[in-house]
Amino acid sequence: MDVEIMTIGDELLYGQVVDTNSAFMGQQLGRLGLRVRQITSVSDRADEIVAALDQARQRVQVILMTGGLGPTKDDLTKHVLARYFGRELVLHEPTLHHVEEIFRRFGRPMLDVNRQQAMVPAGTEVLHNAVGTAPGMWMEDAGTVFISMPGVPFEMKRLMTDEVLPKLQAKFQLAPIEHVVIMTAGLGESFLAEKIKDWESALPPNVKLAYLPSLGSVRLRLTGTADG
Repeated sequence: MDVEIMTIGDELLYGQVVDTNSAFMGQQLGRLGLRVRQITSVSDRADEIVAALDQARQRVQVILMTGGLGPTKDDLTKHVLARYFGRELVLHEPTLHHVEEIFRRFGRPMLDVNRQQAMVPAGTEVLHNAVGTAPGMWMEDAGTVFISMPGVPFEMKRLMTDEVLPKLQAKFQLAPIEHVVIMTAGLGESFLAEKIKDWESALPPNVKLAYLPSLGSVRLRLTGTADG
């Protein structure tokens, strides 16, 4: 099962924020047996998000998006998704109650833009965000699963752990992907490849070897599915 990770936000493209979300998601998805085929970063422009979605659904069965779910005008993701699927934004009452409780807890007034956090595209399966105001969203269309989560790392991680990963595991029959790393030192990458070429050629077809060079050493990473 193939996945594309899509991170949304100008701050990523400007280099103002380092994308740690993709690394975390890639690690967690691999443990389930989902293969990340591509990671895409997209600006806060509706047309570019739509184009990225059109391209991604041609490549993979699951699209995981982060970012663009905040309360400000540059947070476009759910509005784009609503138009993309031809759905209206509707109020999700449980999320509204959750947002209201957060503001009560901190003794702060709740603005209309905060209420808007509880608006989701009609027909969306809402994923509860226990540590924030923007819910996650799960949508399916023509055999593709679209998942949208906040870009705030600790919120995304909580949603992945509590909601997204269990749902993916329940929906698909998955074989976990395993990695074994062998450390070598004192040999350059090309010389090492020549030394082990016969061993590499004898690897089973479900095992992939990657060379990861660094100063003075080369790591060999073997990747394969657990059922292989």
